[in-house]
Amino acid sequence: ALDHDISTEDAKYLIFLCGDLMNTLVSEIGKIGSYARERRVTRRDIDAVATPQLDAVVFQMTDAIAAGNFDRAASVLGDLFHMQEAPIKLLSVLGRQLRQLYSARLAIDRGKNAAYLMELWGLRSAYPAERLMQSARRFSLAWCRRAVVRCGETDLAMKSTGTSGEELLTGLLMELAVKRGA
Repeated sequence: ALDHDISTEDAKYLIFLCGDLMNTLVSEIGKIGSYARERRVTRRDIDAVATPQLDAVVFQMTDAIAAGNFDRAASVLGDLFHMQEAPIKLLSVLGRQLRQLYSARLAIDRGKNAAYLMELWGLRSAYPAERLMQSARRFSLAWCRRAVVRCGETDLAMKSTGTSGEELLTGLLMELAVKRGA
């Protein structure tokens, strides 16, 4: 209807980024179709105008840590704070992401594949499972385990101390970035 094409991989990326609910995707596809200048929609077009779901943004943050790009990770977190996302909500999504990375790292070490992760986490598509496996390969098992523990400790601190959630979450991100290879 909008006279555009998209590759299968970019369509999977769009679904990963924006979620798989059709009522959300229809409006995102409309925005992207209006924005794209070429017949073929690219990832650049998607990134330029699509509104990502929180899980996808947190995944971008952990991916930046995996790539050793702390500035990008901090920028993503700053953007989330600027959008007034509650630190406890961000920590919840980050904690889930870290648990998924940990399980992916365990799966890799035990010779399991993305299908195993799909079943374990109830994922409806192979794309997020494959992205998790790819990302988990960049982290050690010890790092993943420590990240999950530190996330739990940060959650407790948010709920039991007077320290600001933003400060605690920023500190956790810095710690994860510094100890990325450990």
